[in-house]
Amino acid sequence: MIVVWIKGIIATRLRQLLISACGIVAATALIGVIGVFGISSSRTMTQRALTAVSVDWQVAIASGSDEKDLTAKLSEIASIRAARTTGYADATGFSANTNGTTQTTGAAQILGISTDYAATFPGQIRLLLGRADGTLLTQQTAANLHATVGDRVTLTPIAGPSFDIVVDGIVDLPNADAMFQTIGPQKGPNATAPPDNVALMPLEEWNLHFAAGQTPGNGARLQIHASLNHSSLPPTPDAAFLEVSGKAKHFEVLAAGSANIGDNLAARLDAVRQDALFARILLLFLGLPGIVLALLLTISITRANATRLRREQALLGLRGANSTQITALAFVEATLIAGVGSLCGMALAAILAKTVLHIELNAAPVMIWLAASAFTGFILALAVVVIPALLELHGHTVASRRIWLTPTQIPLWQRSFVDLGLIAIAGVIFWHSASTGYQVVLAPEGVAATAVDYTAFLAPLLFWTGSGLLTLRLVSLALRKGKKALQMIMAPLASTLAAPVAATLSRQHARIAAGTALVALAFAFATTTAIFSTTYNAQLLVDARLTNGADVTVTGTTAAPAGDQLENIRTTTGILSAEPMLHRFAYVGKDLQDIYGIDPARIGKATDIVDVYFGDRNASTSMARLAATPDGVLVSQETVTDFQLLLGDVVNLRLQDTLTNQSKTVPFHFIGVVKEFPTAPHDSFLVANGAYLAAQTSNPRAEIVLIRAAGDAATLATTIRQGFGTSTPLRTTDISQAVHLIGSSLTAVDLRMLGAINMGFAIIFVALAAGLTLWLGQNERARTNAILLSLGASRTSIRSFLWSEALILLGFGLPIGGLVGTTVAWMLVRLLNGVFDPPPDTLAYPWAYLGLVLTGALIATIAAVYAQGVWSKEWAVQELRAGR
Repeated sequence: MIVVWIKGIIATRLRQLLISACGIVAATALIGVIGVFGISSSRTMTQRALTAVSVDWQVAIASGSDEKDLTAKLSEIASIRAARTTGYADATGFSANTNGTTQTTGAAQILGISTDYAATFPGQIRLLLGRADGTLLTQQTAANLHATVGDRVTLTPIAGPSFDIVVDGIVDLPNADAMFQTIGPQKGPNATAPPDNVALMPLEEWNLHFAAGQTPGNGARLQIHASLNHSSLPPTPDAAFLEVSGKAKHFEVLAAGSANIGDNLAARLDAVRQDALFARILLLFLGLPGIVLALLLTISITRANATRLRREQALLGLRGANSTQITALAFVEATLIAGVGSLCGMALAAILAKTVLHIELNAAPVMIWLAASAFTGFILALAVVVIPALLELHGHTVASRRIWLTPTQIPLWQRSFVDLGLIAIAGVIFWHSASTGYQVVLAPEGVAATAVDYTAFLAPLLFWTGSGLLTLRLVSLALRKGKKALQMIMAPLASTLAAPVAATLSRQHARIAAGTALVALAFAFATTTAIFSTTYNAQLLVDARLTNGADVTVTGTTAAPAGDQLENIRTTTGILSAEPMLHRFAYVGKDLQDIYGIDPARIGKATDIVDVYFGDRNASTSMARLAATPDGVLVSQETVTDFQLLLGDVVNLRLQDTLTNQSKTVPFHFIGVVKEFPTAPHDSFLVANGAYLAAQTSNPRAEIVLIRAAGDAATLATTIRQGFGTSTPLRTTDISQAVHLIGSSLTAVDLRMLGAINMGFAIIFVALAAGLTLWLGQNERARTNAILLSLGASRTSIRSFLWSEALILLGFGLPIGGLVGTTVAWMLVRLLNGVFDPPPDTLAYPWAYLGLVLTGALIATIAAVYAQGVWSKEWAVQELRAGR
């Protein structure tokens, strides 16, 4: 019997089965694509985290311990790529006599490194001038001492005699925070600022001056800097963190107090695994509405077959089939739909992942997820198809038929105001998150930490759900109670049939309201996905541009400023604008800070100067105020707080005068707060007029040039580098490098391709929601249309019923969906402010895409209307005889 039933279904209703399976295909494919993308993103974030750490482990060696023995133990526990002994020594200060004047520094550090240290640990030392394998000074130290390559500098250890060095190179230490971290038990705050003054020398020379090594009191100590073999680590951040931290703890146990590990890699992975978990939740949120929509469409298709299902079940009952047999046949049909839909959905997910997202499918986690998504789609399909069938089977009891004859009751969710409750709860959750200064990612200075409030994501999800139910309530109420208003609205469209059209719409209010709510939810999903994806990707570029400074940035030094090449840079093909920026150092009290000199009227031509950079959240006003105040200065919030500054205060800064090589006190007027600025650090810095800063330091040369590219930034950067030659001290970077540097943060997850897939599904959902609602309603309209046709009504007149219903669906559904989608996108971006650096000023609206969605909805609606306009007299007779 079952085999015969399956053959009959395939022979007579194959098209209906395929249409019913479409929703399951979409749901399964979305689950599969989102999961595979999440797995791939976790792997990408892990790889970027691994490449961002130059020295994975810093092993602080206790006094009297043997570094060779400890190095051997490290190799026994983990796969070590490289390990080098590094010496640290405290110094009371450095001094230098240059150009007839003597400069001295405060407390300092003297490092002893192997000659191949820079090559062994790329990223630890960045050469600015000279060579990297000799005696080196950091850039700030060289600036403090007015020293350059070839100068003699005196180093004074806290124990032992002073000695002189000859400077072979000037370098920068990009990872100074980690390099000078306190390892092992500590008192007081864990985070300490790196030293301002650092000298580096070959370890052999260091040993000559600190032969006592780690004798207590001489301020000298040794560390082992080690890099692990990253290829041996698990690909996911959770597993990699557990393995790295576990091996580090195991080593400390074996070392038995002779060493402590500063686990830089585990600290980085710890932050990344939190970001990876958050990314998965974000991806699920972006896809969950689409999955729900796909299931709702499947339910709509199933409900449209209710009349056919009741007739078939009645015939089976009359021919002797019992309830168990009828249930089995319903289950077989549902299994067929679920099987076809889930398998096709898994195949579609694999194709999209491979061709669009460029994800390899042979990895075990990917294959497991695809199989799990197919199984999930299968179970969901059974639920949405079998349950209505069982309800219809129950509908053949006498008691249920009596229920059919009673007046329609208001659904429980409407009587209990579930829709308003969901919206209210969403508002409370969102208000609580926003009012408490919710931040997704917290990264205090010197400490990598992440805090995630997952409950905050309930706010947009509950709002989306509640809005759909509220739409259903309001449209149903309007259709039931507003017959006269409907008649007036439909008069231009239906002419003399306006009254029966309004009556028909009112009688079918439940189906039309459900369709309108479905259209609203579908368009809300499309709007949310499009706005969030566009804003997210735009802000990723803003973040990268802030880190890099501009599309392309050329950075020099005081001795070799990039501004000297400004005219040559401006003649390079592919440049829209290039502007110089001065970068000096100024003492605010005892605090040495970066100070940037700009032309406020022109800086915006070369890079983005956005509102969130400033305390008053108004970039144009801040730049205009700076331009109108020659001695004005914008001060970072941390400095304003530390020094209790008020607007208008005179801030006396100590700057270095290039002509006299002496510090001088220069007055500035505090005119505003700056939170972020291109190339500036996150904590303390100053922004002033370039002309005033140049005059006060007697040096108009700009250390930095910011460039806005007309095309691809990476290509332009390569062209500029080639123009400088290989021996230049200038460093040219572009925003693609900055995207990699912001590394494993959530904004490193590229949502463009996944967003494109989601938006493609969204177009289909909106079109199906509009078109299928009209198409699937033909059973309820059939008898009315047959009566009108038999009474002499034209097809055009009959079609006015369809146009009127389409007007309700699109006229109410699309505006409501747009409003709901925009609100949900705003809520999500607002909740993710802590991820973005800086957060976006406004939402980015993809008008072209939204226009495409609207076009798809209109085409689907028009197609559904005209596809049903093939009525004939013969069809009307058959329909009336059928008595449906």
